[in-house]
This record gives sequence, C-alpha cells and structure tokens, in this order.
Amino acid sequence: MTEFVQVARQPIIDASNATYGYELLHREGENNAANPALTHRLMSAQVMLSVFNLIGRERAVGDTLAFFNISPAFLMTDIIETFRPDQCVFEIAANEPLRHNEIAKLKILYDNGYRFALDNFIVSANTITQYENVLPYISYLKIDIQNSDVEQVAEYAGTLKKNHKLIAQKVETIDEFSAYQGLGFDYFQGYYIQHPVPVKHYRLEPKQIGVSRLYKMLDTVPFHEFAKEFERHNELTIQFFQYLISTGIKRYDATRSVRAMIMDIGPDVMRRWFMLIIYAKGGADISVEKGPFSRFFEERIDLMNTIVSNVHSADPERRSDELRLLAVFSTLIDIYQIPFDTLMASFEITKNLEKWIAARKGRFSLLYKAVNQLQHKPLDIEKVNRVLKAFKTDYDEVSVKMDHRV
Repeated sequence: MTEFVQVARQPIIDASNATYGYELLHREGENNAANPALTHRLMSAQVMLSVFNLIGRERAVGDTLAFFNISPAFLMTDIIETFRPDQCVFEIAANEPLRHNEIAKLKILYDNGYRFALDNFIVSANTITQYENVLPYISYLKIDIQNSDVEQVAEYAGTLKKNHKLIAQKVETIDEFSAYQGLGFDYFQGYYIQHPVPVKHYRLEPKQIGVSRLYKMLDTVPFHEFAKEFERHNELTIQFFQYLISTGIKRYDATRSVRAMIMDIGPDVMRRWFMLIIYAKGGADISVEKGPFSRFFEERIDLMNTIVSNVHSADPERRSDELRLLAVFSTLIDIYQIPFDTLMASFEITKNLEKWIAARKGRFSLLYKAVNQLQHKPLDIEKVNRVLKAFKTDYDEVSVKMDHRV
C-alpha cells in the first residue's frame, strides 16, 4: 500500500467553458487505475471518504459540485445524508435498474434537496419509458453521445430539457462539442475537455478494529464515554476535523476540547460518519502499520506535552486539551494547507489559538517553534535548546522522555 490516497477528477464544463463540477473517480496505485476487484459500493465510499476526510472537498473540487458514482443499493445506506445537498451530485448508472424501495428512498432524498444524475443514459423512446418512474427525481441526464443516435437526441432534447439539465458525456472532438452546444445541452464532459487527472494526499488510516469498536460504543455506552475514547484516536480526529471543514455545515465550538466538540455534535452525525469509514474499508484492516503521516501527528502531540511537562500548570487537564487542539490545527495548516479564513469559518477557537493561526504569535508560538524544529531535519540541537530553555528543559531531556513514552 502506498503512503498516498488518490482519486481522479474530470471536469464538467458549461457552454462558456467555465467549470461546473468534477466527476470523482476511484483510482489506486502508481498506475492511476481503478481496482476491478472492488465492489461498486466500496469504491463509492472510498472516493467519498478520500475527498471529504483526507484530500478535502475544497482542494478536490474548489467551490464547484462533486459528482460521485453510486449504485442503486447505495441509496439504502445513510451515507448520502452525511453530506450537504448543495455540494454533491450522485450519479446512478442507467444500466442498473432501481427496485421499488430504492426508488422510494430516491424520492425522499430528492425531496430533501439531494441531486441525482442518470449516468451513461442512451436516448431513445424505450429508455425514456423504462425510466419514467425514476426521471421525476433526476436532476441531470448524462447522455452517452457515443452510443446515442444524434437524431434521437435532437428529437427528445427539448422534452428532456424541461425537467433536467443535460450533460453531453464522452465528448471527444470539437465537432461533438459544437454539435451538442447547438442542441442546447447545458454541460459537457469528455476527453476533448480533459482526461481524468489524479489528486493525491497523504494516507491517514485508522485501524479497522478501532473503528468497529468505536462504532459499537455509540450504541453500548453513554455518549460522553464514546467522546472521550474517540479523542484518543489521532487519525480519526484529524479525519473528522477535515470532514467538518469539507462539509461546512456550521461553525463548531473548538474552544474547550475535542471531546467537548464531539458531545456538541451528537451521536447521529458520528454514526453516519463512521458508517462511511466502515463501508470504505470494506471490513479489511488495511492499516496494520502506522503510516508516516500518522506517526508525525502522534509525535507532535507527544512532543508538545513532553516539552511543557516541567512547566507548572494550575489546570493540567485544560493544558492537555489545549495542546491537543494546537496539534490538530497546526497539522491541518502544515499538512493539509487549510487557509486561515477556512479554519475560522469552520471553528470557534480560543484567542490564543487564533493569535497563533493568524500570525504565529501568542503563547503557543514558542512551543510550536520548538516542535517544528524537532520534527524537521536536519536538526540544529543548539538552536533547539535555545527555544527549549523557555520551558525549563533541553533536547537531551526531551529525547529521553520521548523514548520512554507509552
């Protein structure tokens, strides 16, 4: 397994060549190819998890729409409700018939503002009749122009446009682009516009056994016990903060601790989010060994607590909570490159954290400087010791304590 997670994105543009959204595709390994051994549901969940938990929606699609491929059976999970309706379009392949219960769920989601597309739709009287029970809940028709008769498309385009946005799919030449512009199509996608391009980020995988245990705790222990245990899982904490940034549903109170924020968010959101991870992992424990990014974040938390351990605190628990939040936000900035304005729009934070994020000032500044120096090579011990002196410690003492940490 590589240390990176990746998806591929292919733009969908309007008639003026402005990007309207991106279709996000499953990719694995150095060859940037889909894994044919994975189920449709597993690939869908992995792409969604990669975009919202790891890569970040803003980096993946900017302020445009994210188009995700799903199977009809995926409708019956609670995963779609994990995301904001105005951020996503869910594509259902036109060659996969929907059962009655799936159509009923499609209607419920549509009525709640979620948008769906029929993918690879071939225009004919037969297909329109075949999907007459589904079309009322479809916002976009992605027309397979390579397998549709252009005369049939011209005949039905006016009718289909009354209730749907039309996307010309598999556009390979400028002549095809111009022809479907002339037919009044709204959007265009294909190799003529751009081939799928990979988007990567460091892999940060929690162990499946830990995910499963936490998910079960949601139904077996008081929620405050779940929140306390969740806080101990560094990979999940970073993923969840990135998910909150990606969805942008509201501004969250991160002034106290990670567990307090989880308590405010509540079990329903956590349950749906964990279901996404469980589906994406497909039951396989793919993270027996911690990756470099996981080790980096864990070391950052341990270094912060070790460096300040000689400095008296009237409230050690409060200090520990503050340091964990500092580790989270500094990692989001250093590794995820989250802009200051985005963080401030997503979280309410303490004045000390705000000063550090905005200008690297305040009481966290010196601590971050020490940790940053210790985590980057080459290491200048003399320079590090000048900073550590403010915390009544030095490099040798920190090294010994880190070597003995549990």
